[in-house]
Amino acid sequence: MENNTNREYWMDAVRSFACLCVITMHAPMPNVGTNGNILSTISLLTAPGIGLFFMVSGALILPIIESTDKFLKKRLTKVVFPTLFWTLFYLLLKMFTTNMTLDDLIKQIFSIPFTNRGHSILWFMYTLIGLYLLAPIISPWLQKASKREIEWVLLLWGITLCYPLLEMVVKVNESRTGILYYFSGYAGYFLFGYYLHTYRPKLKGWQVALLFVVPIVIASVFKITHTPVDFYKVFWYQSIFIVMMCIGWFCMFQSMNERIPKHEWITFLSNCSFGIYLVHIFIMRGILWKSSFISAYGGVIQIIFTILLTSILSFVLVWGISKLPFSQYIIGYKQKK
Repeated sequence: MENNTNREYWMDAVRSFACLCVITMHAPMPNVGTNGNILSTISLLTAPGIGLFFMVSGALILPIIESTDKFLKKRLTKVVFPTLFWTLFYLLLKMFTTNMTLDDLIKQIFSIPFTNRGHSILWFMYTLIGLYLLAPIISPWLQKASKREIEWVLLLWGITLCYPLLEMVVKVNESRTGILYYFSGYAGYFLFGYYLHTYRPKLKGWQVALLFVVPIVIASVFKITHTPVDFYKVFWYQSIFIVMMCIGWFCMFQSMNERIPKHEWITFLSNCSFGIYLVHIFIMRGILWKSSFISAYGGVIQIIFTILLTSILSFVLVWGISKLPFSQYIIGYKQKK
């Protein structure tokens, strides 16, 4: 295991928490008696997991101070090969468990450079690769940009996050011809992670609480009043409300840095989080959901069992893979002897 006295353990804690959020989000089985309000609540509370992954990546690597070739070789090797491995794994699994033809398989394989294939969860990997490609381009600007200049860019990104709300009252052009199109997307999380890590704003307890309370209250009001909104747009990854919660979690963990135990197991769990993300959906839906033990239960019991078993089994599988000679090409991590 790694032993780095300069390591910021709070970031390891954020990664581990984000991984748990993703597992929890995917845990509820459809059509097993789970209340719609419970599903909406789980989706709302766990949605920050993806943004936190992007924010930690931005905090860790921006700005790039090494050569572009060296950076891309190191980072893309860690991400591209596991992405290809699990893309092919899920494609082959789909071919053997559905009526996918060989022609469909070949077409999907040739589509890999342009869109995520194999399983829908892999979209995150392709987006992360895109952000890594962007990092060397924005790094020279970051090295010269003032705090105010970065805040200006984040403000423009923040406006795009309000589009789902603005569309309720005005016409908004979100297409490529939109005035703020080039300020939208997941790069905002990447940049925000760098900003919060670099400038470390001191938020008071009530300010952090407000970052969680406002989204929850507004979501509750929309539900109670039956306001006709697309929940998975107004309260999803590229929504101002989810970003508020991401900021709250990020700043909370950052402020707890001195109180987080500096144990190797936290670092190890963080290193495994990448692999856990890649394998958890197979463990959960390919094995657990098909077992009578899980499917016999509904609602909260099924969700809790699924979260616990998926987390444990995914970790054990990734731990075992991490001992293999070429594990870095499968899960992006290899245990040091």
